[in-house]
Amino acid sequence: MLHAIIIDDEQHAIQSLAGLLALYCPSVRVAGFADNVEAGMALIREEKPGLVFLDVHIGETTGFELLEQLKKADFQLIFTTGHSEYAIKAFRYNAIDYLLKPVDPSQLQEAVEKAGHQGAPPIDGHQLENLIQSLATKKLEKITIASAEGLHFVEIPAIIRIEGEGNYATFYLQGGERVVASRNLKAYEELLPEGQFIKAHQSHIVNLRCVKKLLQQDGGTLQMADGSVVPLARRRKEAVVEALRGRG
Repeated sequence: MLHAIIIDDEQHAIQSLAGLLALYCPSVRVAGFADNVEAGMALIREEKPGLVFLDVHIGETTGFELLEQLKKADFQLIFTTGHSEYAIKAFRYNAIDYLLKPVDPSQLQEAVEKAGHQGAPPIDGHQLENLIQSLATKKLEKITIASAEGLHFVEIPAIIRIEGEGNYATFYLQGGERVVASRNLKAYEELLPEGQFIKAHQSHIVNLRCVKKLLQQDGGTLQMADGSVVPLARRRKEAVVEALRGRG
């Protein structure tokens, strides 16, 4: 059983989530509820949960303040939020699990399964720090990439290109570093900022600011800042050329 608690200042949200967990996640035992930061901290210390469902907004405070006061989060964490599209993107950029209210049962099951996976690490302090900064500044400057080695915190401009293969994607970064992400290319196609990144081929996403030349050989190729050559799909050529002309 996964020992869990729910921290949310809305009673109906607590009851709804607890009900969904009982129906769809029988491996989770809800050990308690809290509706403010102080009670939440006391409950965490008392119950020592393996999983915490934490609302982003708790009255006049936030779930982030609770985590900052705890200093160390040695449990799995799933945020619940009714926030804007920007905030949701910030969670995704930082690879932090969240559930959008009203909670969808299938997304709840997926998040719980991930949290209950043996060996799943607790939230990293850098992830949380980057998330808080992103929400405060409204700027998404770093992306968290999960790999077999662990978590990599990468500056967006440092990404030269990404190459997909099956369920994995390899990030090629400035300085010659490579990171093999444990997610497919499509996940990053949807996530990286439009206007800066574009899909040039079924298996390639490029940083437009790192394209040095567009060559006509072999139907079209892109020469990148690191000297690599990326194939350009014919059906994507027009969009890529237009994007290159309009890049900042």
